[in-house]
Amino acid sequence: MKNNIIHIALAANHRYQPGLLVTMVSMIRSTAHKERLRFHILSEGLTEEDKAIVTSMAEEYGAQKPEFHEPDMNFIKSRFAAYKNSHATFLRLFLCDIFNFDWILYADVDTLWLRDISELWSLRDDSVSLLWCKDIPSITHGVHLYSKWNPDFDESKYACAGVALMNLKRLREINLPKKAASFVAKWGTPFFVDQDILNYLCRDDARLIPEYWDCMMPTKEAANGLVYHFNGIGSMFNSNFPGWRPLYYVWFRYYYDFILKKPNKKVCGAYKRLLFWLIGSLYPSYNLIRLIFHRKDFLIDNIYRQIFFAWLWRHAKWRW
Repeated sequence: MKNNIIHIALAANHRYQPGLLVTMVSMIRSTAHKERLRFHILSEGLTEEDKAIVTSMAEEYGAQKPEFHEPDMNFIKSRFAAYKNSHATFLRLFLCDIFNFDWILYADVDTLWLRDISELWSLRDDSVSLLWCKDIPSITHGVHLYSKWNPDFDESKYACAGVALMNLKRLREINLPKKAASFVAKWGTPFFVDQDILNYLCRDDARLIPEYWDCMMPTKEAANGLVYHFNGIGSMFNSNFPGWRPLYYVWFRYYYDFILKKPNKKVCGAYKRLLFWLIGSLYPSYNLIRLIFHRKDFLIDNIYRQIFFAWLWRHAKWRW
């Protein structure tokens, strides 16, 4: 049984507890052999009540009892300056020191999973340190413009660290935490923090996997709907965020149905659901996506995002 365990790392604080629950429960519900899943929760301020809820749901849906870890954030704060995110974003750089097994799947808690995790876990490759997906064109191009730390930047290889299979054994061998500290000492904290650092340090030691494992926009690869990543669109877990806002219809629908277990048909009115059903039939080409993302017009950008989430809602594997 020990060799069949799928180790999963999720990081959250109290504010991100709803996202943690959606990510974890969707992973469990989509996996056939749920008993293989062992969640390692990196807590930066989860309350005891939060932990009890997470544990209860993991066991109720069939996974192993989760383990909670309270990383030494003072150690990280003494070495890294976080001007954009909390210091918890650097935890990915230290997973090889926190855990003593060989492989772990790290996932952001703004992801929603619709396919068996064992399929992704089977892609592990001992010859590389990381397996992850190419980031969206706008992010990749933006990083390229500001990446003075990498004069040979290759946009075709820049990846998103939100979903990553991490070879902890190999990362220990290259002493990733020490190299990351050296990077920051020389170049400062990059805009996309640990993601930029990982892309630089592992640029020749990582492999891209199909984009449907980290769907941040509607591409042909995303048609199978494996993992939807709701990043960079706004503050999903802001306490003042109105639940009916159509941008997050898909996410909130899952949250109400499987976390609260009280389906709320008022998340989005009938008119907006009909509108979403209609515009969800649109299937923008990759070139059109690039064109839109390179436009600076705020209105066009927001219209596109509405279409994106309508597309997700239309093509999701579940039915309401």
